[in-house]
Amino acid sequence: MTARRRLAALLVMAAAAALSPRAGRAEPAREESERADGGDTAVSEEGRRFRVRFDPASRVWLGVASALHRGAGGAIEIEPEIDVGLSYRARSATGSGPGRVVWQSDHRVLAGRVSPTGQALDGVPALDAALYGASFLRHDESPRVVLPMSPPIAVPFPFDIGVEAEVGRVSIPSIPERQGDGSPVPLVQLGVARATAILDPWRTGEAGRSFEIGLGVRYDIDAYAESPSPQAAPARRTLGEPRVVHRIAPMTAGSLRLRLQSGDGLTVFDGRGDVVPHWTSEGRWRVLARSSAHFERILAAIDDQPIAAVLEGEYRLLPPALNVQAVHDVRVSLGLAFTLALR
Repeated sequence: MTARRRLAALLVMAAAAALSPRAGRAEPAREESERADGGDTAVSEEGRRFRVRFDPASRVWLGVASALHRGAGGAIEIEPEIDVGLSYRARSATGSGPGRVVWQSDHRVLAGRVSPTGQALDGVPALDAALYGASFLRHDESPRVVLPMSPPIAVPFPFDIGVEAEVGRVSIPSIPERQGDGSPVPLVQLGVARATAILDPWRTGEAGRSFEIGLGVRYDIDAYAESPSPQAAPARRTLGEPRVVHRIAPMTAGSLRLRLQSGDGLTVFDGRGDVVPHWTSEGRWRVLARSSAHFERILAAIDDQPIAAVLEGEYRLLPPALNVQAVHDVRVSLGLAFTLALR
């Protein structure tokens, strides 16, 4: 091979390495056969092993972002946000061929965000966080419904099945306004518990990829600040002696969720929409709604710990209650997440 051809070959190899999407790879890797077993690491020419595949659902994270927020009064503000939490994913498979069954469980603990400068209550920043949430999804290569007849009859069933649940969500959203005079009414929302049955017609059986149709129950409590008299001085943003509205959805909480994840775990998308007709302690039916989208892309890894760019958007509708106007909350944020991988 001539010197010119050797130089051309080296340039082609360098371009291919530079355009490779693997995160955290500052050194050229050896041949693909070195990790042909599907491992999570590769080996550089210098013999150093480094991670090229990630599990974005098993980690402890700290995120910082700037959020564009539109509150109840229509004012648009830019506020800093801090996002923290712990999550873990476990997958197990039994059987083989048509009898193969895969279980995926996702857990989130103390996960949420806080806006340090967004004083929704006196001395308490705006926040949205949950104590614990989990989802379980079962994939069967040959899903079926068995009818207990004589003899039993197996009918094909074109869905994966699962459940999800959450307890202890606390949310302090933008401050709604009182009907009539438009004065602010501080509000704290407590999502006591929710549970949802899931059907997944996509049936990928792959980590982080599903299209979930849910129907379930939930119980929420909203605490509004007591209305001051017209002669009183302007109220501080505290709950004082709150007025409480209980919201119960008796198997009427509907949801759609789309989860996408690249095979190497570098890119993640999670979109969700909830529409919840419910009965309130005011003795009437109301409808609350919430939609959100989360996009994440790992940019680099320091000592195999990834750093990701995160883009989020959210819309929330809280219906009117106790002479308080409905809340239409819109939020968009962009930031970075620093992660400690759990596996």
